[in-house]
Amino acid sequence: MTDLPPPSDQPGTTQSATFALIRPVLFASGIIAMVLGALLLAHWANPQLAAKQVEPPVASSLALPEPEPPPGLTAADLQGFQLRAPEPAAEVEPPSNDRYELTLRLEKGDTIDKMLDDIDVPAADRKEIDEKLQVLLKKKKLAVGEQISLIIQPVPDQPDVARVLSLSIRPQPEREYLVLREDDGTYRGEEKVHKVSTRIVRVEGERQGSLQQSGVAAGAPSAAMVEFIRALSYDVDFQRELKEGQKFTVLLEQLVTSDGKVMHPGRLLAGELRLMKRTVAVVRFRPQGGADGFYTLQGESVVRSFLRTPMDASRVTSRFGMRGHPILGYSAMHTGVDFAAQHGTPILAAGAGKVKMAGYNGGYGLYVRLTHTDQIGTGYGHMSRLGPGIKPGVSVRQGQVIGFVGSTGMSTGPHLHYEFYRGNQPVNPLTQKFALRAALAGKDLSRFQGLTKEYLAQLKSAPHVGDVAPPAKPQTQTKAPAKPGTVPQLARGE
Repeated sequence: MTDLPPPSDQPGTTQSATFALIRPVLFASGIIAMVLGALLLAHWANPQLAAKQVEPPVASSLALPEPEPPPGLTAADLQGFQLRAPEPAAEVEPPSNDRYELTLRLEKGDTIDKMLDDIDVPAADRKEIDEKLQVLLKKKKLAVGEQISLIIQPVPDQPDVARVLSLSIRPQPEREYLVLREDDGTYRGEEKVHKVSTRIVRVEGERQGSLQQSGVAAGAPSAAMVEFIRALSYDVDFQRELKEGQKFTVLLEQLVTSDGKVMHPGRLLAGELRLMKRTVAVVRFRPQGGADGFYTLQGESVVRSFLRTPMDASRVTSRFGMRGHPILGYSAMHTGVDFAAQHGTPILAAGAGKVKMAGYNGGYGLYVRLTHTDQIGTGYGHMSRLGPGIKPGVSVRQGQVIGFVGSTGMSTGPHLHYEFYRGNQPVNPLTQKFALRAALAGKDLSRFQGLTKEYLAQLKSAPHVGDVAPPAKPQTQTKAPAKPGTVPQLARGE
């Protein structure tokens, strides 16, 4: 039986064709392998043949073509792949002798030993530092909130351990206590006393809202602005003359240590307020055998028997006389004057006297009544709270804070209801005439005139409080990280 060729669509056809193509290649490869094997056996048998160059026979007809180099990669070939960034070099740990500053705040229940323990200061160092500090303090207690300034250096080979190079505490601006590390590793205590001197500065501002708050915003201490307002209140009608945008200047005497730390923010020496039609100025002066007081530029004391206005108020919301009651809805006699003011504004005693009443009084709310003479008295209503020590029977000085503005009782908003009594009958406070004031004379007047000329010049030429160097403040730093890559921890108290 004769074999028939397989159909063209069967796998056998393809395999036979492929074998026929590679058969010559396989045959040539076998020949070459046999020749190389024979030469290798001859070489082992006769080493002298090693010196001769043996060239294998070349069969040009059987030589395989050299493979072509692979094509280069293009941007399209790299799509979908992400190249790995080179590994970052490891951070170099800072040298162990690097110094840094640290400021800690003394909290309730803290001790120096505990604070140093929290930052990993060795026990022996803590003990010696605490002993030296106690000798300096002489059994004085440190107040909660006191700042402890440190200069720290990590211990070599132990970066987690802190070495204290110096510790500083300054409970008073003029007195500083230090504990310093010596070269031999021991500690010594040292007390520094800073010289105190005076410095004159000025503060300029513009009234925006309360005159006191405007001064504080411009850089003046609150106590100095209160003095300024009291000195003006005898002569300035705050509710009529005081307007938004009016400018003022105050001259302050500060106490400053030799290293620039301010011990006292400023005592009022002089000040001027520029009103719409006039400028009012006051000057501090102490006459021979007398006490400090404020005077006009003509040498007259600003003090009168009564203040024109018992607070830093700028607007009268209701005057003395008949009016429609805002709550009751019918006309009634308004026996005083209402001054609009922010909640909590201090209320001053219009004159020296004695507290007749201090407490809740019906529609007046929280109310204070003062008796000044047998015939004259004043009343203050709708307070939010009383001033320190104000109670029936106590004496008060003119300008003393007797309470604070509120909206107690029958009130539609924070304000002061101010009443003035003559013979126990209410009269209009804004129409009352007040006593004349005393004036300087002789040598006191001569000294005052010289001082006034100097102060008026300094009101224009003294350095502004914002231009002088600020007091030295300890810089709060973060603790140096113990290991590269760790997050620094904030100093305590921040």
